This record gives sequence, structure tokens and C-alpha cells, in this order.
Amino acid sequence: MTTATQSSNQTETVRKIANDLVEHCRKNSDSDVPLWDKHFAKDFVSVEGDGMTFTGKDQVLAKHQKWHADVVNHGTTVTGPFVGPSGFSVIFDMDIESKSGAFPRMKMREVADYTVENSKVVREEFRFDPAMCQG
Repeated sequence: MTTATQSSNQTETVRKIANDLVEHCRKNSDSDVPLWDKHFAKDFVSVEGDGMTFTGKDQVLAKHQKWHADVVNHGTTVTGPFVGPSGFSVIFDMDIESKSGAFPRMKMREVADYTVENSKVVREEFRFDPAMCQG
């Protein structure tokens, strides 16, 4: 197999994972666990925009549960995926507010970068505009 063919096969694998993730997010599914079981490495790393890092499904699930307990999501638009040979990016535009009143209802744009190795997502990293989070 030539290097060009290997690169093409890897890009197609990344594209399949990316399309599945975007479809899953657009459905606003209750649980990401089936997606993680199918496309994510066992000990994948999730890095939030503030630098907090979570490793493995259990830690990431706890992070998700806390987010859903603390935040009302009035709607999310998903743009992408933007695919390359080693991963992909997705843009999330969210209409959110704090359940406790810690922050008012606001629009938040987040870019998520996903790194794929050996046909599995090994890292997801979220980026956002820090100015949005200032008082």
C-alpha cells in the first residue's frame, strides 16, 4: 500500500468518525456513551477551554453530568466537520444559561478539535472566546 493510499484511507476513517459525531450532536442525544464506545479510545483525553483535563470515559461522563446539572441549553447549532488526515474540528454555537444564575443567558461559540489515532479519537479539545466569560 502506498503512502498516498494510507493517507487516503486514514482521511476516510477520520471523515466517518467526524460525520458520526456531527450527526450524533445534531440529534441532541441524551447520552454520548454509545458514541464514545464506538469511536473513542478507552482512555481518551478531554481538554476544556480553561485547561481542565479529564481522562477516560468515567471522568468525561462526570464532567458532562455536572454541565447538564448546572446549565440550561436552549439550543445548539453544529457546523462542520472540517476534516484532515489526523483529525477534525467542529464548531458548536450554543444558547445557554446557568441554572443557578451564575451567568445570564448567552450565546457561546466553541471550536472542538478531535485527534484520531489508530481509528479512534484519542483527544478532544475545546476552545472558546475568553471574553465571553468575563463579567
